[in-house]
Amino acid sequence: MLLLFLLIIGKLRTTLSQLHMKIQWLRSNGLLPILMEMDPEPWLNNHADFQRVFLGGSNSGANIAHNLAMAAGNPEPGLSIELLGIALVHPYFWGSVPVESEAVYPDDKATINRGFVDEIWPFICPSNPDNDDPRVNPMAEAAPSLAGLGCKRVLVCVAENDVMKDRGRLYSEALSRSGWMGVVEIFETLGEGHGFYSRDLESENSEELIQRLAAFYKDK
Repeated sequence: MLLLFLLIIGKLRTTLSQLHMKIQWLRSNGLLPILMEMDPEPWLNNHADFQRVFLGGSNSGANIAHNLAMAAGNPEPGLSIELLGIALVHPYFWGSVPVESEAVYPDDKATINRGFVDEIWPFICPSNPDNDDPRVNPMAEAAPSLAGLGCKRVLVCVAENDVMKDRGRLYSEALSRSGWMGVVEIFETLGEGHGFYSRDLESENSEELIQRLAAFYKDK
């Protein structure tokens, strides 16, 4: 199994381009002479199973994992790599029209509020600041069909007190309805907010989340 967990925050176009290059390198079994003018990477060739490649990410990393999986499902100009699955932990998906959880948790009660999240996409992608850009709102009217997602399995992890939790739920529901030929699962942590594990990785809920992710990656 080969797992890439994405924790990258930055300008979206540059980040996706850099990750695209790295995944193409992995697909080439570590052909570093092409990309880095070095010898091929023996560890990858000896230990990685390129038939079991997962992408995983938290928050913006989950968004990037989704977008790379969409690229993998599009042979031109997509990624020339077959993904087995993606794990999206508290995914950063958004939109211009509020959904239920964004109204339930007012700005002064949420760990991350709508007013704050509204400003993230325009900062990340100033050339197209619309919060309904398909890259941040995969359920937008102009978004490509999720049926083209280039993997077979998806795990979406949400938190009960996260202002973005319903975006994750809507994503999993839209994926199920899209005609995508795969299996999507959703896992909710009760009593926690966005990114709770980053504040206490050894808490009971953090350990439960880690175990759920491990089970997803190991399941054949």
